[in-house]
Amino acid sequence: MNSALQEISQAKSNFVCKPTGEELLLIPLKDNVADFNQYLVLNELGAYIWDALNPDISYEALQKQILNEFDVEEENLRNDLQKFISDLYQYTCKK
Repeated sequence: MNSALQEISQAKSNFVCKPTGEELLLIPLKDNVADFNQYLVLNELGAYIWDALNPDISYEALQKQILNEFDVEEENLRNDLQKFISDLYQYTCKK
């Protein structure tokens, strides 16, 4: 999971973010132009995770950060975070 986080973190420069109230649009760049046909909508927690990603963060550290910041059960977070990271990896790194 840590390698996926690192790859997503490296791919962040290929996306622009547009806040829309409580959500964040994640828009891929193609030839330095935003491709509005393939955006991803992140809720507040998804946007928090996106912002927290950096090349040095571990999965465990990210999980602790989220538990400190949001009112969420650790068991639920563990399951949901794995799925979210997997989905985000597919969207950002497997295009």
